[in-house]
Amino acid sequence: MSHPIPVGAARPPRRGRWADRAFAANVLGTLAQTVTDRISLGAERAAGHGAATPAALVTLLWYPDRPIAFLAGRLRITHPGAVQLSERLSRAGLVERIPGADGRTRLLALTPLGEEVALRVLQARSDVVTRAIAALDDEQVSALSNAAEAMLDALADDLLTSEFMCRLCNELACPDARCPVERAIPTPPHRRGTGYGVTEPDG
Repeated sequence: MSHPIPVGAARPPRRGRWADRAFAANVLGTLAQTVTDRISLGAERAAGHGAATPAALVTLLWYPDRPIAFLAGRLRITHPGAVQLSERLSRAGLVERIPGADGRTRLLALTPLGEEVALRVLQARSDVVTRAIAALDDEQVSALSNAAEAMLDALADDLLTSEFMCRLCNELACPDARCPVERAIPTPPHRRGTGYGVTEPDG
């Protein structure tokens, strides 16, 4: 069954190298969207909350005892938004506020329940990606890793957006010395932050 081609739609070549690359880009987009959708659904079920909650719990699992400003930066949300998020997590018994070293600052830490839920979020994510790569043999897994590292390197444009990219990572499976995002060379200043629609502040 043929479909009408919308006016203005890009028409990639029908054969050859560039047709293959257009096909690869399209299936990558579909795969990424499908994996993202399923991870989000599984993480939200595991956390019992949607929005930024799963990423907040995983962030505090790896980076405990941090101020609200740290959470806001890692999740790329406003400070008031991070305050509201921390209050929701506190009411749910997942996060507690503990005094900082100066006695005035309040830091965020997971409760035992929060840690349990954060681990369930990581497991839900693992279930999706493990199922996806189960269809590959060892050679294909190696090729996928190499390709994914190259693509992540291309998308890691600065420290802040790189941290956001990894907000649901299992950091035990991806040590800093091997992580392609950690090892990425920052892009030129005019491109930094633009991957998420936010440019770096002047100065």
